[in-house]
Amino acid sequence: MEWKRLRRKFAKNPLNLISVVVFALFLAMAFFPQIFTQFEPNRMNSAVRMISPTASHIFGTDQFGRDIYSRVVHGVRETLSIAFLSIVLACVLGTALGVISGFYGRWIDQIVMRLMDAMFAFPTIILALFIIALYGASQKNLIIALGIVYTPIFTRTVRGSTISIKQFLYIKAAKALGKRDLSIMLKDVLPNLTSVLIVSFTTNFSTAVLSEASLSFLGLGVPPPTPTLGGMVGQGSNFLLSAPWIALFPGLFIALIVLSINIIGDGLRDVLDPRY
Repeated sequence: MEWKRLRRKFAKNPLNLISVVVFALFLAMAFFPQIFTQFEPNRMNSAVRMISPTASHIFGTDQFGRDIYSRVVHGVRETLSIAFLSIVLACVLGTALGVISGFYGRWIDQIVMRLMDAMFAFPTIILALFIIALYGASQKNLIIALGIVYTPIFTRTVRGSTISIKQFLYIKAAKALGKRDLSIMLKDVLPNLTSVLIVSFTTNFSTAVLSEASLSFLGLGVPPPTPTLGGMVGQGSNFLLSAPWIALFPGLFIALIVLSINIIGDGLRDVLDPRY
C-alpha cells in the first residue's frame, strides 16, 4: 500500500510522467537499437560524406559517410551502460563503506571519512582523468574510474543515514540481544536506506552521464569506432561551421537524457524524502 501511495504521488506531476516516457524511449534504444535504425553505426560510405539531414539520413552523415542517427542510437546504449554500471559500482562500494563507517564510528569512521575527504579534494573529471591515464582508455577502465570517483558521494550519504538509523530502539535492542553486527547491518540497517539510495542513485546517474560524455569528448572514453554520445560531440566539434549536425544531435540527446533523469530524480526525492 505504501508503494502504491508513493507511486500515485509521483504520478500527480505530469512532468514526472513525461520524463519517465522520454527516458523509457532512451532505454528502448539502448536495449533494442535495431528497432530504431536500419543502418550499421560504423558502415562508411564515401558517396554520402557530410550531407545534411535528409529523408534517408534524418540526422545527416559524418566525415566518413556514417549515418549519424544510427550512431546516436547505438551511442545511447554505450553512454547509458557506462554511466549505469559505474554508479552501480559506486553505490555498492559507497554503501558498504558508509554503513561500516556510520555503524562502528570511532577510528574506522575517521579513516574512511578522511580517505573520502581526500578524494573529494579533487574535481571529478580530474580524478577520473588520472585513473584513466594510468590504466588506459577502455570501457572497463572508464566504468572503474567513474565508479571510484562517485564512491565518496554514496559513502558520505549512507554514513549520515546509518548514524541516524543506529539510534533506533530496535537496533539497540538487537545489539543487546547479542545479534551479530553483520546481521544487523544487512537486515536492519540496509532496508532503511532504500529511499536514500534510490534518490542518490538517480541523481548521480545523470551526473555520471555528463562525466562519461565529457571524458569521451576529450578522447578518454571508449576508443573509436565504437559510438558514444560524448565522443561524437568531440569528433563533430571540428566541423561546427561546415557540418554542425555532426555534434548537434548527439549533444541534444545528452541534454535530453540528463534532463529526463534529473526530473525523475527530483520527483523521487519529493516522494521519498520526508523533508520535502
